[in-house]
Amino acid sequence: MNIEMTMGMTPDGVYETFTNPHKLPMFLIGKRQLLEIKSRKVLKNDGPRQTAKLKTAVAWDFLWWSGAFPITLIVEENKKDLTAKYKKEKMMFMKVFEGNWKVEPLYVDQERLCKHMLPKTREEYKKCSGGQGKVASKVTVDQYFQPYSLLNIPPVSWYIRGITIKTTKTLLQILQIKSVIFREVPPTPQETTV
Repeated sequence: MNIEMTMGMTPDGVYETFTNPHKLPMFLIGKRQLLEIKSRKVLKNDGPRQTAKLKTAVAWDFLWWSGAFPITLIVEENKKDLTAKYKKEKMMFMKVFEGNWKVEPLYVDQERLCKHMLPKTREEYKKCSGGQGKVASKVTVDQYFQPYSLLNIPPVSWYIRGITIKTTKTLLQILQIKSVIFREVPPTPQETTV
């Protein structure tokens, strides 16, 4: 599965939201938590690179039953490149569950403000736009998954794949909506005083 999306936050803000989603109750749908971060333990810290063990629970519904699947992921984050790779350590029903994501800057006003050049860095964009240009983010997510062999036969495999794709898309759409909310929240009085 490959998903590309635009988020209305700076790349650093998107990266922080992706790597530390436990700071806010972000994945609430009504009163239900779609993704709950149980714990996050840093296994290795090497400057901008970090390896963490993430224990989560993802909500599920089937007819009138519902519950949460526990998932343990090993995530390799790179703050310098704004990228991460993840793979399952333990996950129900999945033989393979891994992927990666990266965040890139989008120079929103580059055509209007930087007519004669295509900026490659934020510094170039700031210079050619006179500091007036807005920056958003392009997020690319590649995810690979395969159910265990007994569950990898139709129609069970169709259901598992459908739920996995739908849940992933829903989580990313929630992040996209939250980025709009974060962008529109006015600064607090403490932030506006000099």
